[in-house]
Amino acid sequence: MLIEKDYEALTGRWQLVKSIVDGKPVPEADVRQTVLITDHDEFRFPADARVGTAPLGKFTIDPTTTPKQVDSTALVGPDKGKVTKGIYEITDANNKRACWGKPGGPRPTDFESRPGSGQTLQYWSLISKELGE
Repeated sequence: MLIEKDYEALTGRWQLVKSIVDGKPVPEADVRQTVLITDHDEFRFPADARVGTAPLGKFTIDPTTTPKQVDSTALVGPDKGKVTKGIYEITDANNKRACWGKPGGPRPTDFESRPGSGQTLQYWSLISKELGE
């Protein structure tokens, strides 16, 4: 099933390689320090991560849409319980990208983060399929 295939492809430890928030590039030092751990429909950011939607949460995907859709729900933090809508693309086995709206806001329609849009564009590279800590 397509949804299980995408959940499996998204599972692992991911290194943020590039991020643009509201049209502004995130500083390289913050990007390098940000790792995302996804386990099927759950995600978490280690404590030293500098960029992320929430420290811990769940997400649902719809790989049948174009672009593919993702909804992330924060389980802790200031946006606890809020849904952040986004789009995603698995570019190959080791790379993915996502674009997020603001928590509670509309879903992006393209992989862009223009000034004033409130959107966050992220590019990720797979570190390992082993989840670790």
